[in-house]
Amino acid sequence: MRPASPVAGPLDAGAGTSLRRRGRTLTRMALTGTGVVLIWGALALGGYAFGWQSHKSSAQAALLAGEHRAVEHVRHTDPNRPCVVDAPGAGQLAGELSIPALHLEAPVEEGTGDAVLSVAVGHDPSSVWPGQTGTAVLLAHDVSYFVHLNELKPGDLVVYQNACETLHFTVSGHQVVAQGTPVPNSTSPSLVLDTCYPPDALFFTTQRYLVQATETVRAAPGRTPGSKGLPATLPTAPSSRAYRVPAPAALVVKGLTLQQNETPMGTMTLAGTPTPSWEQSPGPLNLEAAALEAYFGGLDAAGASQLPWWDAIAVPGLAPPAQLLGARISESDAPLDVTIDSSHRVATRVVLTTVVTLTGGTAPGTYQEAVTMQITGSTVLLEGWNLTPT
Repeated sequence: MRPASPVAGPLDAGAGTSLRRRGRTLTRMALTGTGVVLIWGALALGGYAFGWQSHKSSAQAALLAGEHRAVEHVRHTDPNRPCVVDAPGAGQLAGELSIPALHLEAPVEEGTGDAVLSVAVGHDPSSVWPGQTGTAVLLAHDVSYFVHLNELKPGDLVVYQNACETLHFTVSGHQVVAQGTPVPNSTSPSLVLDTCYPPDALFFTTQRYLVQATETVRAAPGRTPGSKGLPATLPTAPSSRAYRVPAPAALVVKGLTLQQNETPMGTMTLAGTPTPSWEQSPGPLNLEAAALEAYFGGLDAAGASQLPWWDAIAVPGLAPPAQLLGARISESDAPLDVTIDSSHRVATRVVLTTVVTLTGGTAPGTYQEAVTMQITGSTVLLEGWNLTPT
């Protein structure tokens, strides 16, 4: 595990437009005569962020636990009885994806909308299921389960398991393609893992990173074909904590989500030593969503000169910057970058950095902005807010 995930590179083509999006939004992919076409686009403004704040009842650990129970049930039934898995409906648990080289275990659900990708790896309904003849396509956010997808090498193992069988795939290659590039169907069972590129990008991207793999082994659940078989009992990944900001109701109604605030997003960096299971889970984006709520709440509270609102979401003794009182952001002059500090393997701090132009108040102008949030348990509070004139 590297000590920190480096930030992504420069914005892609069309950066001027991308900077003013409320965040990346994703849609499902479509099947054409030549295969699955990569058309992740704008489902709705802010849908990317909104999706990470919904569907919370299907936490990662609960999904994996449900899959493990299904596997155990089949393992103890009559081995001569045929095992049949019904095709799952949209948003329903289908199986589990494991990638040993990345220490990744993720639930797989049917669908590729934000409600699914907020808690799971999604299966594109336009493609076949893993194990069937053709190319199965599984998708996940680049700042979630597939944050390290670009580290896979030819020969690495990818495992897909449902209640009836365990399928082993071997990575054969990877490529970076433009959005809209078709993924041809294969004549044998194969798998494509798909995410946005570059890694760690919070903005809308026009490129996709694809990992191709071919099926090599299949067996009933719990069996261990070859030297790289699954253990009899799969470990359960930790649930993704639901972080919260203790904002009063009068502040919440102002609108504290990325969906409700025009803000250009940049990149996410995971500093320190985050655990692989947390880094490759919905946890970082759940925390980012809470940090953005605290950020927008601070702007609204200071702009309205409502000190009780500010005090509710800040650590004791932290006063709002004088430049923010009675002011508002009239222009975002740089993407908002997010750094999550996990120096002790537990997220303890979030830092947001950007450049903004303030209008109104006593000191309008352009400032470099650095906002620090403290994480205590599941609570996120403003800890520091620095504005430096440019």
